[in-house]
Amino acid sequence: MNFFEKVKHKGIIDEEIVEYLENIFSNNANKVFEVIERGITKYKYIPSNRTAWVALGENREHLIYPMVFCSCQDFYKNVVIKKNRVFCKHLLAQIICSALKQFQFKEVADSEYKLLIKELKLSP
Repeated sequence: MNFFEKVKHKGIIDEEIVEYLENIFSNNANKVFEVIERGITKYKYIPSNRTAWVALGENREHLIYPMVFCSCQDFYKNVVIKKNRVFCKHLLAQIICSALKQFQFKEVADSEYKLLIKELKLSP
């Protein structure tokens, strides 16, 4: 059972989930919970049904491709370059929020997609 399935099956964040996060993040699981508190948003674009996930970081928003990619610097440095771990805190937060169905959901017009990408690229 993978992490997503485990969280979904349990339906809560229990001690086992927290221990798993602490193992991945060297006793910094609280950073994942901070991302969850700031918010994860799932955008559904109509009529194409394109989906975009966004995590609100400390200073900006990050585009997420679930279990694959995050636009944050930590993902680039510690996942892609150094290969220290397989997820950043934003990806873990998205996995948890998706499994527990605790995220914001927004349906928007397809024309808004380019605006989202532009805003994410222009953020400092």
